[in-house]
Amino acid sequence: MNAKWLKQNAIMIGFGAGFLILLGGEIWLQQMASAKRSEVDANLAEQQSQLDHFGTMKPAPSRENIAIVKKDREEVEGLYSNLLATVGRSKIETQPDLRPVGFLQLMASSFNRLRQAADTRPPVKLQDGFAFGFGRYAGPPATLPARNLASDDAKRVLGLLVQQLAAIEQISTMLITNHVDEITQIRRAEVEPGGAGESADLVISDDPKALYHVLPFEFQFTCNSDALRGFLNSLTQSKWFFVVRRLDIAGEAPATEKSPTSTAGRGAPEVPPTPTLLKRASLKVTARIDLIEFPNTKEPARKPPGKSGAG
Repeated sequence: MNAKWLKQNAIMIGFGAGFLILLGGEIWLQQMASAKRSEVDANLAEQQSQLDHFGTMKPAPSRENIAIVKKDREEVEGLYSNLLATVGRSKIETQPDLRPVGFLQLMASSFNRLRQAADTRPPVKLQDGFAFGFGRYAGPPATLPARNLASDDAKRVLGLLVQQLAAIEQISTMLITNHVDEITQIRRAEVEPGGAGESADLVISDDPKALYHVLPFEFQFTCNSDALRGFLNSLTQSKWFFVVRRLDIAGEAPATEKSPTSTAGRGAPEVPPTPTLLKRASLKVTARIDLIEFPNTKEPARKPPGKSGAG
């Protein structure tokens, strides 16, 4: 019976067996594909995590760029060293233990030297009581600087005042030696609170992180073109580094003396014409001059000769 039934339904049994085999193969393929997809998804997630991590990091420079940066830095350091060797070789020294009274004495001595130099021939005109930009302290009456300030602030103010005094004396001496006609006004930047508002446009640049410091000044004087030329040449030859930021010149046309007109009658000998004489042109000059100072690089302390380092 069973054999007969198998013979009668062999085709159906064959189709059923084939279907089961195909179904099992399809299920196996799906399971393999699902496992592969899970593996691919895991790899993609890992790579995406690495990409996000790299996105939050700063890009590393290439070796070529690192070499270029190093070379540029060495060139800049070389140029800066050459600049210091050329214009930064001297610096206005200050007294660390200077007192306010001591500054007034320094100021009085400087004024005496400048007034004596201005009285030489030809004299340079100075107004009565001219204080060379320090009218706030020169008075009358004389006023002590750095009053009611803390010790560190007072030391800083006195140091800047000494530097300003030395620079103004140097520039004024150049004006006097080049025979200007008159020094009419000197302005400097105020270094402590309560100064005159007219110096608000002169600001000291003394950032400790800066490569250089700036002390600004303004000089007003009258002279001729030769004296102005000599003064500007003296600035370039100074041991300190002065920079002319602005130069305003207002001049008067030089006057001439006409030759006298001949009044002799006809037939009388003519008077020879007098040569035309040129008078000096008077120039009113306002010069904005900055003193540039470069901070001294700290060098390691050297041991005194003949002494050992041990105590």
